[in-house]
Amino acid sequence: MATATKHRPRLGDLLTARDVITPRQLTHALEVQQDGQQDRLLGEILMDLGYATQEQVLSAVAQAWGVPFAHLTPQLVDPAVRSSLPAAFIQKHCVLPLFRVRDVLTVAVSEPSNIFLVDEIAHAAGLSTQVVAATADNIYQMLDETRADAKDPSELLDDGDAELPISADLLLPDNYESVYGTWPPEKVARLLIREAVRSRASAIHLEPDEKVLRIRFRIDGLLHVVMRPPSRLAAGLAAAFDEMTGTSGKASPAQGFRRSARLLVQGRGVQIQAASLSGASGPRTVVRLVRDDEAQKPLEKLGCDVELLAAYRELLAEGHGLVVVAGPRESGLTTTLYSTLNTLDPVRLNVCTLESCVHFSLPGINQFSPATCGAAHAPDILPRLLLQQPDVLMLDGVMDADVAPAAAETALDGRLVLVQVRARDAADAIARLAAEVPAEPLASALRGVLTQRLVRTVCLHCRTPYDPPASLRHRVTQTFGPVAEYVKGRGCASCGQTGFLGQIGLFELTPVDAALADLIRAGGDLQTMRNVIRSAGRPSIWLDAGNKIRAGITSVEEVMDVLAGYPGGAPGDADQKERAAEAALQQPA
Repeated sequence: MATATKHRPRLGDLLTARDVITPRQLTHALEVQQDGQQDRLLGEILMDLGYATQEQVLSAVAQAWGVPFAHLTPQLVDPAVRSSLPAAFIQKHCVLPLFRVRDVLTVAVSEPSNIFLVDEIAHAAGLSTQVVAATADNIYQMLDETRADAKDPSELLDDGDAELPISADLLLPDNYESVYGTWPPEKVARLLIREAVRSRASAIHLEPDEKVLRIRFRIDGLLHVVMRPPSRLAAGLAAAFDEMTGTSGKASPAQGFRRSARLLVQGRGVQIQAASLSGASGPRTVVRLVRDDEAQKPLEKLGCDVELLAAYRELLAEGHGLVVVAGPRESGLTTTLYSTLNTLDPVRLNVCTLESCVHFSLPGINQFSPATCGAAHAPDILPRLLLQQPDVLMLDGVMDADVAPAAAETALDGRLVLVQVRARDAADAIARLAAEVPAEPLASALRGVLTQRLVRTVCLHCRTPYDPPASLRHRVTQTFGPVAEYVKGRGCASCGQTGFLGQIGLFELTPVDAALADLIRAGGDLQTMRNVIRSAGRPSIWLDAGNKIRAGITSVEEVMDVLAGYPGGAPGDADQKERAAEAALQQPA
């Protein structure tokens, strides 16, 4: 295939020549790769940094290897040739037979650089083979949509009438009757699941009033109206999701997210969890969706700074003590905890979790919840769970006055205990624990607090530089230092006209040093604790935010909105207050 390796164009050069990335972005990505991530491909790092999309990277890789790149559609796929390759082979290697002309089979592959795969395909099919490159997501989508048992075209995601582009007030009640009025609730429920997965939604909200059922998707933390059918559909849809999770008539609204099912949607594993609560106009239902790729993200892909990530790994490597992940709701805490567990060795270690509900099944991890244990309260389960002799214990959504002291004692026993605490910052998380755990055990057990927020990332498809108002530029310079280029998304079909596509974390790590431990033992107040943490001079969440702004990953406005009211204020604000106070002292009486 193609030319010798030494003459093959380099990925970074190709992407730069195509104006996908700038030379500065390429230099930054290479620095990240050299700084402790040598085992990761440059393309992966460019996608993680938000500089290039999967399609842009794979298209360049395909060019380098002399392979055509294609965006697959059902019209390109002949289902009759699917049997040319074993199903297990197709799933294992993420390939898709497209069509056959005489004795030549054309196959889509997601790794055009795998020069041995073509020989394996030819051997498995018993035919001459030519390949085209396509993204893994595109291949799995076509595998799902062109499968032999897909008998009802109206259920396919790409059916024209079934599409739900993310835009406000898409379907009014009159439109609903004419387009979907004859559909049973079960079919509408399947459509909503498929569209939610395709739209990267984390939840579906069904909110009935007297006349209209408002259906919204939560995408990148924000809610978008996608459909407004008549309110009479609310009960039928709630029942359909109950049936989908296999618990129709068994779960009570008080049980929360305890009804779940695992589905395969567009070739992706998705776990759905449904909860309903009776309201004045009918059942209000929330369906949460957890995708395999989201629940099993490596820590490196959460957005952590390289140095912070190394320090966090050092805390975990100690193998004992209490490590806290803190932040408000919808800030990605469970994802971070799951990613942390994925770094551990479940063969060597006995890793157990106690969760308010099991959001996603992690291979090799022993997961428990009140629902799985047949108990109403987490404190009733923890003593029995400790009899399982866990080396690592993760507590998610169950920390209360009864569980917290036991968690600290478990950490003092030589186990690593990971806990989630809803808090504004590290000092707030410690103060909340101190209200439930005696000072000495807490100070001795606590190793560190990882504080985080989620910000939306600027859409790569419509990202553009812009010149902000002078007042904003001045404030940004004071807070984050100089920013060479400001970027924002114009809004396009890919991002639903929002200008943002995806989310990334902002992080701050607070190790518990001797000074902070002494303050915990002394029962220091919240503000004193914040002052001690800031005086230690460790990188703050504001510094992380500034780095992501300068890299063009997120926008200034998004960061200011998410971090508004963050305890302690922006660094620039504090400096400005100090300068004002000094100036006041120098004024004549």
